[in-house]
Amino acid sequence: MSRPVRGDDLLRFVWIADPRISPDGARVAFTKVWVDVEADAYRTQIWIADMTGGAPRPLTSGEADAEPRWSPDGTRLAFVRSAGPKQPGQLFVLPMTGGEAQRVCELAKGVSQPSWSPDGARIAFASATNMALDDPRREKPKHEPARVVTRPVFRENEKGWIEVDHLDQVWVVDAAPGSTPRALTTGPFAVEAPRWSRDGTRILFASDRRAEPWFGPWASAIYAVSAALGKPTDGAALETVVELGGLIASFVEHPDGRIAVVGFISTDPPRTYQIPRMLMTEGPWPRRIAQDLSTGCDDEIGGAINSDQHPPRGGGESPLAFSTEGRTVDVVVARQGSSLLARFDAAAGGVRDAMPAGFDLIAGTASDDARVWALTVGTPQSPGDLYRLDAATGALTRLWSPNEAMLADLAFGEVEELWAPTFDGRKIHGWLVKPPDFDPAKRYPLLLEIHGGPHTAYGRGFFHEFHALAGAGYLVLYTNPRGSTSYGESFADVIQYAFPGDDARDLLAAVDAVVARGCVDTARLGVTGGSGGGLLTNWIITQTDRFAAAVTQRCVAEWESFYYSTDFSMFAPFWFRKPPFEDPGEYRERSPVALASRITTPLMVIHSEEDWRTPIAQGEAMFRALKQQRKAAVMVRFPGENHELSRSGVPSRRVQNQRHIRAWFDRWLLGTPAPEYGV
Repeated sequence: MSRPVRGDDLLRFVWIADPRISPDGARVAFTKVWVDVEADAYRTQIWIADMTGGAPRPLTSGEADAEPRWSPDGTRLAFVRSAGPKQPGQLFVLPMTGGEAQRVCELAKGVSQPSWSPDGARIAFASATNMALDDPRREKPKHEPARVVTRPVFRENEKGWIEVDHLDQVWVVDAAPGSTPRALTTGPFAVEAPRWSRDGTRILFASDRRAEPWFGPWASAIYAVSAALGKPTDGAALETVVELGGLIASFVEHPDGRIAVVGFISTDPPRTYQIPRMLMTEGPWPRRIAQDLSTGCDDEIGGAINSDQHPPRGGGESPLAFSTEGRTVDVVVARQGSSLLARFDAAAGGVRDAMPAGFDLIAGTASDDARVWALTVGTPQSPGDLYRLDAATGALTRLWSPNEAMLADLAFGEVEELWAPTFDGRKIHGWLVKPPDFDPAKRYPLLLEIHGGPHTAYGRGFFHEFHALAGAGYLVLYTNPRGSTSYGESFADVIQYAFPGDDARDLLAAVDAVVARGCVDTARLGVTGGSGGGLLTNWIITQTDRFAAAVTQRCVAEWESFYYSTDFSMFAPFWFRKPPFEDPGEYRERSPVALASRITTPLMVIHSEEDWRTPIAQGEAMFRALKQQRKAAVMVRFPGENHELSRSGVPSRRVQNQRHIRAWFDRWLLGTPAPEYGV
């Protein structure tokens, strides 16, 4: 007999990351991710499946193997293996005709993003190794020395301190054991997505090589470095391939020299959100952008949908590929809470769907001729499964569902899609998760879940947390208020200089629409959200007392201190017109903690102690402001965790996080005792 979903079911999930189809489209290698409960850690291995069906099987036996990459002839597989927790990953090559994987090279800072040369003789990759500083013969200090900081951006959430002498650079190595790797670039600028030019003479990569990028909007470019370079270049020997003057999110080169770019040209003045476009180049280097293939298309090119069950390890590539003849470009797009593969006409522009809508397309790659895709695809009722897509017909075939047996033993409530009218005539898109035994004649407690970003979207992805709360007897409402992506540029950009504000009114309008059905106990309303959703949770309880309990997660509470302490710079006027030392009033007006005297809702603050995106002092501000007023408040602090706690934190802590959320709502909405919180 099936039972409701529980928080600790998280420990049983298996995730499919980074599906890599073989050049001939016959097989797919992918990274399998699962939880080692005893070690309280994630494990990763490379697995393989036939694209015609059949049970997948393991290819590697390590516990931290990832990033599989096929050689051009499909006879070898490169991958990255780590020897243990916090150990750098090293480059290995596995012969697909039989035999053991062999290490190609070993570097102090490890390797990532391997890319085969067209002839299969060499592999390019990224590494932060600095041979001059990382020589094992150098005497190491007994204690870590002081850090000298000269740049305003000096640390990044989850990744750590930014060491200018240890930024990712382009490297190349022969694809044979014992080879000597060579750095091709050096200097204070990081590289992204190194990949070989089609003729095999150069390695292309994206980079923002401005000395002070924090003073302006996005301005990255695509560069090329010669694969035959004798010594690393700090930039003088680089060729500029595409200088966009904006964001380059991803790119792909066709054999005829054209490059398809997902990105946008930055506006002046900058906007808080610009919708990515599908751009096409032509001409010699530096190639100019000749056409916007997505003109008239309001989808978010290269976009994604939120889920707490995307792979917590292993990564994956956003789908992007030319067809063999170069007439079309396939790319993932986000549209109204769904992500799917779309096909753009590379000559005339225009777009058509290459797969059915209504899914969460997480990652995928195409065969050399782009006729077959291997995809990881999720739904509201299931985390990502492995699929085969016939790009010509749009036919999806499921190859493997690793969680099928587990999910079959669980009772899921209906996930109902809805549209709710809001105050200015717009309609807000949302979903309502019902308890498994839902009875429309009864009245249930309702929880409003608010996404972060703010420029992201809920949708047709699987949310374990929402199902676990529904299994506990709650109606769970999640929506996309203005500011959300996948509904066009104007819908997302309208909140510039007004966050939070009308987006909170949208959220309350969605609650009203569900309450009007008569199935909600209005005395038992709860609200929660993380990051930007934590900010909105804080804001909403300063605007209304209708919620009987709230949980704010990794929140923003006070904008002025956030400006000075977050891991990214806020120098460009995206969110605020002026810095706080010039106009502190604008920051105070939009800071929930400045309105804490209005709050009557019991509040739980959940924050991670190593969160550098929304530093923990933001949560402490809300907690102490309420405690000083002797109002009901508790703070839950997670040591060793960062902003990604609920998505990729230590497995046991993710379970604890859900337990605390539920226990707080149970206390105030169901009357369940919670002595550990002192209330």
